[in-house]
Amino acid sequence: MRIAHVVSTFPPHLGGMGSVCESEAKALAEQGYDVTIFTLKYPGKINSEADKRFPFKVVRLRPLIGFGDAGLVPQLLWKIGKNFDLVHLHYPFYGGAEWLSFLQIPLIITYHMDAQTASLKFLIQKLYDAVWPKRLFAKAKKIITVDAAFRNSKFLQNVSSGKITEIRNGVDTGIFKPQSADLDKLGLSDLKDKQSLKLRRASKEENEFSSLLTSSNYKKIILFVGNLLPLKRLDLLISAVKLLNNPEAVLVVVGGGDSLKKYKQMAKDLGVGSQVVFAGACDNKEKLVQYYNAAYCVAVPSDYESFSLVAAEAMACGKPLILSDLPVFKNNFNQAVFFQKGSVDSLKDALTRALSLSSEERKKMGEWGIAKANTDFSWDNHINKLKAVYGQV
Repeated sequence: MRIAHVVSTFPPHLGGMGSVCESEAKALAEQGYDVTIFTLKYPGKINSEADKRFPFKVVRLRPLIGFGDAGLVPQLLWKIGKNFDLVHLHYPFYGGAEWLSFLQIPLIITYHMDAQTASLKFLIQKLYDAVWPKRLFAKAKKIITVDAAFRNSKFLQNVSSGKITEIRNGVDTGIFKPQSADLDKLGLSDLKDKQSLKLRRASKEENEFSSLLTSSNYKKIILFVGNLLPLKRLDLLISAVKLLNNPEAVLVVVGGGDSLKKYKQMAKDLGVGSQVVFAGACDNKEKLVQYYNAAYCVAVPSDYESFSLVAAEAMACGKPLILSDLPVFKNNFNQAVFFQKGSVDSLKDALTRALSLSSEERKKMGEWGIAKANTDFSWDNHINKLKAVYGQV
């Protein structure tokens, strides 16, 4: 089967939607599907030789007009043409998705999220949303949602329920799992806690698995992973670290973006520059899992998420989660420590609770997370459901 995946963001440009698309394409290609990715070409970020590492073809399109993660690429029409058996669109893709409505081959849409914009972009989005989403969803043979709550979307209100299926995002638990972390290789040697290391070496009563979930030989790392977009609320997390006033706690930020300089200055201005480590973006899963396993807990303080791969990956590694009280988080990660969205005081209290968990509480939470990741977010289940949708179409 020849499948065209169409997505606005794709590695090395980091983002959850591109990561899901990459993982799906890789799994499908390994099972004999002929997969081609169509995505935007970002200036200065792409090494064409690096694309050859994928077991599928990547076509990067230079937009006639580019703006952020959107871009006008009418060339999709003739690049895809009639050369594929079906097209799988990862929505939203402003400037790319609308061209697919003119194709004569079957269309499948994964509805990942609703775009969050402001100012002029918000006005453009409102005009766009008045026309194109309903048209695209009407044309699609199947619509995949990442959470059942998407059935209440204004774009799906008039869509037959038979066209809609839920396939939760998956986690490769062969990669994301408890393991020892090497802070030296992560460039975090300064965070080693020699006293804690002595205590861990002296402890004989814990087995290796329990030790991975409950012990560490470094300071209490609060981990943030993600693009540094305003809605991710890294500002709230840095402010909460200031209020926490705990010299043993260190916030490690894995992510990049245009706001990096601003957040570094913020940490400095608040007097917590020594407690906030900016590790940079990471597009290597083997290294990313090391960051997760080095963490004492993982925080996702977002104002909006359609899901959270970060939360699912951290859970698969057995780490306690600190999450804003979004409905999608409570539906999928109900054993997390929740705080009131947007409240720095509530986040500080949640951090305090998470950092004060006993070894037994951490072990219990970790085991629950690993078990849930292997059932609800199993990557094999995800791919099997996706293949079933392809077969139906």
